[in-house]
Amino acid sequence: MTVIYRYRQERYFAKPPAAIWPFVSDTARLWELNGNAPFQFEERVDSQGRVRRFAHGKAGPIPVTWEEDFGEWQENRRLFHAREYQNGPMRRFEWDCELFAEGEGCRLVLTGMAETVGLLGFVARHAGIMDAEFGRPLASIERLVRESDGPAHVPGASVEDLVEPAARRRLDALAGELARDPASHGLAPKLSDFLRHAPVVALRSIRPIALAKIWSVQPDHAVELFLAATRNGIVAMGWDLLCPRCRGAKSRVSRLHELPKGAHCSSCNIDYERNFSRNVELTFHPEPWVRPLPDGEMCMLGPGAARHIKFQAEVAAGSAKSFELSLAPGSYRFRTVEAGAEVDGEIGADGVIPTLVARGRDIRFDGASGRDELAIRNESDRPLAFVVEDRNWTQDALTGERVIAMPAFRRLCPEQLLRPGDNADIGWIAIMFTDLKGSTELYDALGDATAYNLVRGHFDFLLERVERNHGFVVKTLGDAAMAAFSRPDDAVRAALAIQDDMASFNSARGGSVNATPIVLKLGIHAGSCIAVTTGDRLDYFGATVNIAARLEHECRGGEVIVSEAVAKDAETGAALADRTQLEETATLRGVSAPVQFIRVKGLRSARLPVA
Repeated sequence: MTVIYRYRQERYFAKPPAAIWPFVSDTARLWELNGNAPFQFEERVDSQGRVRRFAHGKAGPIPVTWEEDFGEWQENRRLFHAREYQNGPMRRFEWDCELFAEGEGCRLVLTGMAETVGLLGFVARHAGIMDAEFGRPLASIERLVRESDGPAHVPGASVEDLVEPAARRRLDALAGELARDPASHGLAPKLSDFLRHAPVVALRSIRPIALAKIWSVQPDHAVELFLAATRNGIVAMGWDLLCPRCRGAKSRVSRLHELPKGAHCSSCNIDYERNFSRNVELTFHPEPWVRPLPDGEMCMLGPGAARHIKFQAEVAAGSAKSFELSLAPGSYRFRTVEAGAEVDGEIGADGVIPTLVARGRDIRFDGASGRDELAIRNESDRPLAFVVEDRNWTQDALTGERVIAMPAFRRLCPEQLLRPGDNADIGWIAIMFTDLKGSTELYDALGDATAYNLVRGHFDFLLERVERNHGFVVKTLGDAAMAAFSRPDDAVRAALAIQDDMASFNSARGGSVNATPIVLKLGIHAGSCIAVTTGDRLDYFGATVNIAARLEHECRGGEVIVSEAVAKDAETGAALADRTQLEETATLRGVSAPVQFIRVKGLRSARLPVA
């Protein structure tokens, strides 16, 4: 006995499609809010090289197995997915959500189909069970939309305290300790509330930068909060090695030195290597005593778990199809779900999307589709699921290179080191070198003990200004120091603060030592390098580091040497706006090509001619 059940409901929301889409497409959160248990799944590669996904879960009390497709979606417009059941009361299940703009709001049209079999399927159809099954997701969407009008909070949060009573007292005590830690920035109560009420799907991989947006706080403050909470045992770290295509975490370790150099993604059927700037992300999750998280999945990589994927749809072999799609200006990657070629393209302000053509194993552009339209021609001999992904996926991600360059990470997590002999590629970092001018004369004039203490005191002076500007001292070398910053403008502001305050430092020493004032030389450069473990700390090496050191040698004292790579940064320009700047070029030892730099002197606004 086979019965086809069909469902259709419409709702109007006084918000545009872009405001409703995050709730419609967050299938993992909807699955949890609907009261469904997590499920297990496995991925198998078929004879054509396509990955097929099989899940094992429950339909009520009945164990069921199903095959789930990869789903289709067009951001802010449509979401569709289907399941083929291998046992139980259903044979096929389809879910289709569409958003249509209407004035300043939008209309949600939700349709579904369930093919039921046997006596249980007949009962489910006629006893109202199917109505309830399809109605729950719609009710959850309405709830999420309704809650979005209230105070900022995590979508789908429970009003109940989900921490077990026995653990609440411990959480209260540790949260109190965390609140007294300056690194928490007054956010400990927010973290405690989040851990008590957030749904499971929000706790598996907590992204502090994304959470900072919900809390309306500075991203670095949220990151430091979680680093401090890790230290006092409330949350734990997860170093995720992400697939470069689907961005799924295919390897997770708790220690940096345990992070493998590569992994295999069963979803994309590819092997890939580690890159700290592109596919290593630090996330967090509650310690098990706070909230034990159940095993299993709530969703198999839908749009809610892959926000960088703006479009995904299948096109049959030897056919063409057009889709409505709006893409914001920026860089995108066009590829298929199946392992194979990919092509990158820029979308301009006109919103015109190139036509995508697949031929054999190759993908290429062929002219333009039109504004807010994606045209695809599949000239291959097999069906392909096409994907358009935003390459700026790291905006909410705490990437490996970003966190390694944070002073709070070095201060709060000194045990997190790379394994000996391993290295991490850092895509962009600013390096500053400082050194005393005339240190030999200083020791001769003051004597060894007095000069040594003065040098140590000047390191404290440097450290305060470096950390105030979001940097950290990597190491000291005799009278010299090396510091690192994730932003070049922070490095420049730190260097200017050091030189601006040098006179005050010298005058505060008092006594005869004023006869031999300290004069500092500073040089700054930014670019790529590698991070390695030396002894018990992370250190940086490479051409960027070498050039920064050589630029410091170009300094005559009482000024700052800034490389062209640093000076041309927009924020750096603002920091240097009221300074006298002299453009120069020099051949640096060990560097093949001449290097252009800016000699920054004093507070005068005039710009001197090129030397």
